[in-house]
Amino acid sequence: MLSLKSLRSAAVAALLASASAGMAEAADILRGPAPPPLAPPPVLDAGGGFYLRGDVGIGIHDHKTIDTLPPLAGLRTIDSNVNTTGFVGIGAGYAFNSWLRTDVTGEYRFSARHRHVDTYTGGGNLIKGRLDGFVGLVNAYVDLGTWHRVTPFIGAGIGAASLTMSSTRDINVANGTVAAGTNKTETHFAWALHAGLGFDITSNWKAELAYRYLHIGDVKSGTVQCPGAPCSGPYHVRIKSLDSHDVKLGLRYMFADAAPIFAPGPLVRKY
Repeated sequence: MLSLKSLRSAAVAALLASASAGMAEAADILRGPAPPPLAPPPVLDAGGGFYLRGDVGIGIHDHKTIDTLPPLAGLRTIDSNVNTTGFVGIGAGYAFNSWLRTDVTGEYRFSARHRHVDTYTGGGNLIKGRLDGFVGLVNAYVDLGTWHRVTPFIGAGIGAASLTMSSTRDINVANGTVAAGTNKTETHFAWALHAGLGFDITSNWKAELAYRYLHIGDVKSGTVQCPGAPCSGPYHVRIKSLDSHDVKLGLRYMFADAAPIFAPGPLVRKY
């Protein structure tokens, strides 16, 4: 009798164990497979790092007038102009983040002709020469956001312009005499305003198309020896309040990114 009870108890226990295992398996099927492990949060580029740059461009000069120092009595200006020039430049900078960067640039501005025509009682003069030199600036820019790889920006810079006036000639139209001026280099405070578009070629290479207003100031020639009337003595030719409207095409190379910023991971709901 005891043996039958033992067998019956063992059978019941086995049946309960089998049912429990089946229920657990069914629960696993209903729950589905375990979710995959979470991926690490993505890294966002902070847009920072050191960079080198190179630029080429053209400068359309503007000026108030071309005159003489000291003023020559009886002269009246008819026309004056300073021709367009070209320039090449290099620079190095640092982008602090995706919207603020600064750089130091230096450029050589190629020779541009200038001329000045004036009259006086009984005749007139044609004054002409060349202008070239170097400009160095410290610049700061604000990038205004990126859309389809294009980033508009604005900026400003301060520095110095070291320009040389050379080949200065004063031709007296009345008698054909020619006065020659010595070459002279002067360095003045200069400042600039920038606006343009940057284009992401790759994560490291960026192209740039920009406009720059560059204020250079007064530029003066060496001594001109005037051989005849109405000159009262040696003088200098002055280009007064010289500016340049520059159009630039540049290329920047970013060496490395700044410290990465981690975005928050995906939201996981628990039920």
